Amino acid sequence: MRPVYIGLIGAGTVGRGVIDSIVENGKLIADRTGVSIVLKAVCDKDVEALNSITGIEGLVKTDKADEIINNEEIDIVVELIGGVHPAKDIIVDALAGKKHVVTANKALLSGHWKDIFKTALDNGVYINFEASVGGGIPIIRAISESFVSNDLELIYGILNGTTNFILTMMADQEYSFDKALAVARKKGIAEPDPKLDINGQDSAHKLVILALLGFGIDISPDDIYTEGIQNISPQDIKCARQWGYSIKLLAIAKKTQKGLQLRVHPTLLPARHLLANVKGEYNAIFVKGDFIGDSLLYGKGAGRRPTASSVMGDIVELAKHVAFSGKESYVPYKPLYAPGSIPVVNEEDINIPFYLRFSAIDRPGVLAGISSVLAENEISIASMSQEERKKGQPVPVIMLTHNAREGSMRKAVKQIDKMEFVTDKTVVIRIEQ
Repeated sequence: MRPVYIGLIGAGTVGRGVIDSIVENGKLIADRTGVSIVLKAVCDKDVEALNSITGIEGLVKTDKADEIINNEEIDIVVELIGGVHPAKDIIVDALAGKKHVVTANKALLSGHWKDIFKTALDNGVYINFEASVGGGIPIIRAISESFVSNDLELIYGILNGTTNFILTMMADQEYSFDKALAVARKKGIAEPDPKLDINGQDSAHKLVILALLGFGIDISPDDIYTEGIQNISPQDIKCARQWGYSIKLLAIAKKTQKGLQLRVHPTLLPARHLLANVKGEYNAIFVKGDFIGDSLLYGKGAGRRPTASSVMGDIVELAKHVAFSGKESYVPYKPLYAPGSIPVVNEEDINIPFYLRFSAIDRPGVLAGISSVLAENEISIASMSQEERKKGQPVPVIMLTHNAREGSMRKAVKQIDKMEFVTDKTVVIRIEQ
């Protein structure tokens, strides 16, 4: 059995999970695949992290990535440090040195995949990145292999465990946003600085990768309309539930006659939808294709062991290629379509229903004033409620609309928010079916 040597760069949370997997299940992997995976070297700037790795015979420990990249015995380099720099240089140098690479780096891939994939192609090596989206969920392999014969219609993703946990606490425990975030931090679900999660950017990075794989389109995170969950209140969640909806931070890639819609934002989903009951820190990706119909992949989207499981899947796949000189799975080194051949729909031209929560003084003429502005912008009301009436005091006015153009809705809300009886910024949440 020919051993395949691994060089690991990054011994943090996921890196330690990979080490644990090799130590605990290395024999199981060898028995199942006929490949012996050997951890040859580990690199990390944290000396304590390196010193805590024990019990692996002949393991090289270093704080210099070059000592792994230039080690001729190493077949596969695993990059788990995250971020763009120096991760990009590490990956490019490893590929240029004709070493296969495994990474979980969504931020890097979403912005620099063309340079990285071209380097791999030019040097006849491969890069696997299953853990970059969905943690332990095998969505990359599913889209690029299992669903490859499908013309995909849409991808909906709950792609961030922190935001899904917060929305779950707000829904189930009636916590405020701040209290739910504090609980997420205490449990280690939220990062010390959760900005990229809360504002939707983490999900947008992942959507870039899914759109490339699922629709063959060349985009960057800047092409995606992105909105976070910080303006959602327990009241919105309660009202949505009364109308039969659940609120989720959804990453959306949807093919329409006008082109591809790409957006990340809080979304009302019908309670019957497969994604509506995905709770806690779990992730899920809903895919619809012309042959598979509706399909849901569900699991933990982060964490040491789930993410390490996906990384190990990539390592084993490449290790079999190294050991048996087999063919590697398809990797999209270039977009399937020329830039612009599948247009990205301008966000303002999207037609969907909306949930609106106005904060207005309870007095005669308020509803007539709001309704008049909506009508002027060709927005029709499907349902409406006004609760907790207190004469002369601000009260919430909730409306659901029929399909409306996004640009028209923005114009109408801007007008309404300037009215003297409106006391706070209107909350606007889009609805998907």
